[in-house]
Amino acid sequence: MGDDDNPRILGEINKLLMRSSGDREVFADKMNRLATKYGDYVYPQLIFITAHLEFGKRIAKNHLQEILRHWEFMQKTLKRNIDFRVALLDYFVGVNRKIRNPKIIEIRIFQKTQQETLVDELTQLYNYRYFARALNAEVLRSNRYNAPLSLVVCDVDDFKYYNDINGHLAGNNALKKLAAIIKKSVRDVDIATRYGGEEFALILPETNKEGAYVMSERIRKGVERSTFSQGKMQPLKRFSISGGVATLDVDADSAEELIKTADQALYVAKSRGKNQTALFEQERRDFERVNTTIIGRLRLATSVGDVFEVRNISESGVLFNFPKALTIGNILQLLITLPNRKTPLTCKAKLMRSKELKKNKEYELGARFYRIRDPDKKALKRFLRSIG
Repeated sequence: MGDDDNPRILGEINKLLMRSSGDREVFADKMNRLATKYGDYVYPQLIFITAHLEFGKRIAKNHLQEILRHWEFMQKTLKRNIDFRVALLDYFVGVNRKIRNPKIIEIRIFQKTQQETLVDELTQLYNYRYFARALNAEVLRSNRYNAPLSLVVCDVDDFKYYNDINGHLAGNNALKKLAAIIKKSVRDVDIATRYGGEEFALILPETNKEGAYVMSERIRKGVERSTFSQGKMQPLKRFSISGGVATLDVDADSAEELIKTADQALYVAKSRGKNQTALFEQERRDFERVNTTIIGRLRLATSVGDVFEVRNISESGVLFNFPKALTIGNILQLLITLPNRKTPLTCKAKLMRSKELKKNKEYELGARFYRIRDPDKKALKRFLRSIG
């Protein structure tokens, strides 16, 4: 799936056609902004939505430029404002003659068709089909722009019990109320979906793990504060949900892995007693760590680098003291100076643990290597053998 299938692009173009199709200058300016934001994929989508004609990106862009010129010509000739769709239809019928049997697509009908295929009928959230397309598109966007992306998977606690006690109609009403709480809690850029049954998924662009946790907890507490019919009859004495959080590049490298890790975090939340949010965390020691006293430098995206002292190190990770608290899940750029090696060992590592050391007001941090060059990996092995 490519970015030209991105449901968010369709939504943005729909808004543009509904709100600004009568003002040529405003329309052209907003189209330029969409192209800057999403790329040239917006041009074929615009023409397909309005005229049901399919073109490649370059040809569609050229057509739009000609349509805008034709639009200006028509306004000057008629001496009144006309709609973009009128100019587009006249261009393809009378100038370029791509449409033999004139037919312009009514935007409201197009939106209704899109809604019927992409929106869950019960909750009015996006359905699984939309979720799958949107998640793949957001992963591509995240990789292209190096932007954070998180996924939250929520599940109603003991929903089968709720249905058995109160009936499916009450269960459906509860799901609709939960969906309303989710809609009220998310931002405009977030994508809230009914993943299936009593399970919901939130795609959170530009959001790190900490921000996703805050969002999940906002929804969970909103449910906890709300009154659901016969909620006190539930095993937890209230209608509640649990959530699992995972973040791209930190916990997963693909859309499929992101879903898997968020599901695993949800399972942890359930196993811990439900009505809570769990973050995906995984720390495995595949190699024995050895104590050492070497110096390294740590860099975040917004930092030029801070010196740290390594306490122990292995082929898979490092434990070190640091003067600042860092968020678990952060990706760190580490430069570690090994004895008798001129070039520092350079790698990326995921922060897995953080413990405050009250004696000297430092923090003991544990990080797992996940990206390290072969020459650095070999140099580390040699160092470990020399002191092991």
